[in-house]
Amino acid sequence: MTRHSYLARGSSLLEVLVTIVIMTIGLLGLAKLQVSNLRNHQNTLYRAEATFLANDILDSMRVLNNVTHDQAAAYAVAPGGSSAAAGPSSVAIEDIETWKGRIAQALPDGDGHVEFDADSRTARIWIEWDDRRSSAPDCEAGCDCSQTRPACFTTEGGV
Repeated sequence: MTRHSYLARGSSLLEVLVTIVIMTIGLLGLAKLQVSNLRNHQNTLYRAEATFLANDILDSMRVLNNVTHDQAAAYAVAPGGSSAAAGPSSVAIEDIETWKGRIAQALPDGDGHVEFDADSRTARIWIEWDDRRSSAPDCEAGCDCSQTRPACFTTEGGV
């Protein structure tokens, strides 16, 4: 019987260390994907809420216009305004105040404004909010995206 002496000792320890480094890199990549997924999910939630709120005020305009003709212009509100800018309709003023309150509650630093074109009978609605998680502004064409509210949603509909 001959005995063999092995000079290479500790190679399994080196393999374990390499495996730990590779797994750490993989787990860090997985964590980064999870954070990115969470950020995108929250952005999608804000956009869905903005879509719902824009359609809500558009439907309110249509209902009032059907009940009391030519009252859709009463819903025009300037950015930062707290109530309807034009028109004698108390229903429109109350709808705008409620709508603005819901925007402020649903979206961080949220605000919205409405413009109405009487010739084409269309309303254009903007909803802006502060999406602090995104690194770049997520602004649609036609939105006035400032540094305080980098995210914006706009829609247009007939009244």
